[in-house]
Amino acid sequence: LADSHDLNQARHAAETLGLSCTYVTITPKELAAALPQVIGAIPVRDPVNTSIALTQYFVARFAGEQGYRRVITGQGADELFGGYSRYLETPTLDEDLERDFLGLELQATRDQSVAALHGAYFSMPYMDVRVVRAARAIPAAEKVQGGHRKVPLRQVAERHIPPEFAWYEKKAMQYGSGVWKELQRLAKKNGYKASIQDYIDHISRVEHGH
Repeated sequence: LADSHDLNQARHAAETLGLSCTYVTITPKELAAALPQVIGAIPVRDPVNTSIALTQYFVARFAGEQGYRRVITGQGADELFGGYSRYLETPTLDEDLERDFLGLELQATRDQSVAALHGAYFSMPYMDVRVVRAARAIPAAEKVQGGHRKVPLRQVAERHIPPEFAWYEKKAMQYGSGVWKELQRLAKKNGYKASIQDYIDHISRVEHGH
């Protein structure tokens, strides 16, 4: 959405690195129109999965409109290298990483279902078997240390891009894009002030009879 964290940060990164970058701004109206389609396509219909899929929907839509079929995404990096903020607090880091890794298949199904709506496909380099094998050989304690997450990935990134970006803490796409806030606003506007889940269930029933 206009003036979201991700638009501003992407603009700053592109300018600093001298890269060309295309910015696609979405409106609250477009978001509301896409919601039933997204909910109908994904396997798990909860607020987190819905908001992530909704964000991916617009990436895939733009790609499809421009005639691109393949979109490279960073899915899997958090689970493989320890990227979630909750990893900083957990006493069971090994188990958490293992559990989240096993959840990647369902996430990939969600993302590809949305991409397919626009005739596109998400290509996930982090999910390449060689990357997975290398990442899983690194001890969990090396991935999350000194208050930092995804440490091995950042160390490699630092060789190729300025430390400012290599060590930058990203926001989850549904927050950084402004989609989550807009989804909350839509739920409220439609009489579901307390629960995004109830709003999603309502759309699911109305549109798809689920």
